[in-house]
Amino acid sequence: MKNLILALGILLSANTFAHKFYISIADMEYKELTKKIDVTLKVTAHDFELILNRKFNKEIHLEEVGDSSEVGLYCQAYLRNNFKVISNDQKLEQKYLGKEVTNREDLYFYFSFLNVGNPAHIKIISNLLSSVSDLQQNIVHYKYKNQTKSVTLLPSENKAEIKFD
Repeated sequence: MKNLILALGILLSANTFAHKFYISIADMEYKELTKKIDVTLKVTAHDFELILNRKFNKEIHLEEVGDSSEVGLYCQAYLRNNFKVISNDQKLEQKYLGKEVTNREDLYFYFSFLNVGNPAHIKIISNLLSSVSDLQQNIVHYKYKNQTKSVTLLPSENKAEIKFD
């Protein structure tokens, strides 16, 4: 009986961090005055921590990570390598601004893409969290002038173009 209770406890606690949905949401907006695209990226904190735990071989809690630490710098490199925007056949420079973790375990990254050549036609490449789950969906909303268009990127289809008239 003790073993049955212990086994049930382990199963229930293992499901605490498991979830059915693997989604990131990027809200992007072009700023005419500065010629840049501002991005707010929302991911589940513990999904991102899984990537960090694998990389650094230890348990990492993002709310304790400074942006200038080794882990913080790796987060920035991960974003640069796994979330890209291309305009006029040029990969745009990504400028990292910061991150925050909410009480609800949401992780927000803030960054910009600079020197956007043609904001009305961009290509987005996203491999965010694809190593965590094959079910990962990376939803991107892009606002240009008074219009917003959205795309959903998957591990198997990680590129999309957004065009405005």
